Amino acid sequence: MRVTKFTALGALAAFGLSGCAAMQEREWGRCGVAGAVIGGAAGALGGGLGVDKIEAGGGEASNGEIAAGAGVGLLVGAGLGAVAGHLLCDPKPAPPPPPPPPPPAPKPIAHLGGTNFDFNKATLKPDGKKVLDGAIKTLKDNPNTRVTIEGHTDSVGSEAYNQKLSERRAESVKDYLVAGGISASRLSTVGYGESKPIASNATEAGRAENRRVDLMPK
Repeated sequence: MRVTKFTALGALAAFGLSGCAAMQEREWGRCGVAGAVIGGAAGALGGGLGVDKIEAGGGEASNGEIAAGAGVGLLVGAGLGAVAGHLLCDPKPAPPPPPPPPPPAPKPIAHLGGTNFDFNKATLKPDGKKVLDGAIKTLKDNPNTRVTIEGHTDSVGSEAYNQKLSERRAESVKDYLVAGGISASRLSTVGYGESKPIASNATEAGRAENRRVDLMPK
């Protein structure tokens, strides 16, 4: 009987381990329960009837041995039946919904390039003022819109100097907007210096792109 018990339990363990990955893909439901009931009943019957005379010491098997065989058969049959039923027809869970796409990056209300300022200064050129005149109209048409004015520079010069220059250019834009009728309470400024390039500073064209002020909606 001891050999029969170990053999049966070993078979149950091997079958369960082989289906472990597949079982994790499914939700336990009625098929697993039904399989356990049917397998347990069949296992108990087979285990009780399968106790042979060799395991009983050459004689008739006792009632206790038959009961023990039935118990082992019940355990193994229920386990195997539950796993088989689960793998055969318990449903797989619905896949999780895909994550929502990231929100689109906000577009600037206005963009001023390096050509809109005098070289190495925070003074606006006429073309830059025209750009800001359009921004003033947009802000007046949308009175609830608040704006962060972001100043940037290229990498020519020291980092500390470029930081101050970016701040001065952002403040210059703010002053122009306020003079055009936009409340200062709707405007904030920040200077990033040379820390956020959008092009290579190795070329003049790239440096010109990096010298900019953007009006970003909050």
